[in-house]
Amino acid sequence: MKNFTAFLGFVGVVSMFWGCSSDTVSTAEESGGNAQVLSSSSTTSPASSQSATKQPTSVNSTVPVGKDSIVIDTITKEIIIPADSYDDPYFSSGIFCWTAECELEYASSSSSAPSSSSFSIEITMSSEAEVLPVINGNTLVDMRDNKSYKIETIGGVRWMAENINYETKTNSFCSGSDGVDMCNTYGRYYTHAGAQRACPTGWRLPTEAEILAVDQLVDHEWWQIGGRFYVADGVATTYGLEDEQGYLWIQPSGEYTSFRIKNYSGDSPHELQNGSLTERAYNVRCIEGT
Repeated sequence: MKNFTAFLGFVGVVSMFWGCSSDTVSTAEESGGNAQVLSSSSTTSPASSQSATKQPTSVNSTVPVGKDSIVIDTITKEIIIPADSYDDPYFSSGIFCWTAECELEYASSSSSAPSSSSFSIEITMSSEAEVLPVINGNTLVDMRDNKSYKIETIGGVRWMAENINYETKTNSFCSGSDGVDMCNTYGRYYTHAGAQRACPTGWRLPTEAEILAVDQLVDHEWWQIGGRFYVADGVATTYGLEDEQGYLWIQPSGEYTSFRIKNYSGDSPHELQNGSLTERAYNVRCIEGT
């Protein structure tokens, strides 16, 4: 009888262990094989706890799976990324690239890439700078070339009493193909474009009304009868009419651009004319004013 009782006790103990093992397996199977039974039984020694700068924290959470539950240890740990562990950000100058190497390669291979090469703008200015003349009594000194001229006040207007002899950079002449220099006798000869730059600062070409008014007040000999030059392609060619006719440029007014003085009898010895602006070179008589 004792032996039978001991046998039943042994069978009971085996059945109990078998039942526990069966419950664990069935729980894992109900979760699709993904659930795990985790245990948080590890301990940390006092020495290691004191040396750690950041101690990981453990939070136990219960995840329901079917009728049972599984205890999962969640570990939270702070991670510090050093500042020098990543490159500085790259800023493109306009080409769609992520790196400087890409931009350089694209700029060298594509004609449409923006170019960083510089360019220059040329600004041309006249070298004939504005320089005020010096007036001493009845003498004017053109400070551009230090030449002197007699001046007179006629009808309340100050005039040069002789033709100006200032050499502009272009469109002024002294001699033609024969090489005879006429500037020392009659002053320089200008196309109309050159005449606009002949007078010094503060002086200018006379108007139609001004030259007619002064002609009524001066003697015939006050004018210089210096003839004129023909001009072709910017070059003075034939010179003529010395001591027969003189021509002076005026400010254009309607159809008139010049004033002619004749040195012989006949109708209209002094009259306004429409001289060719580019094919004739005439003298200039400046008056004060702007």
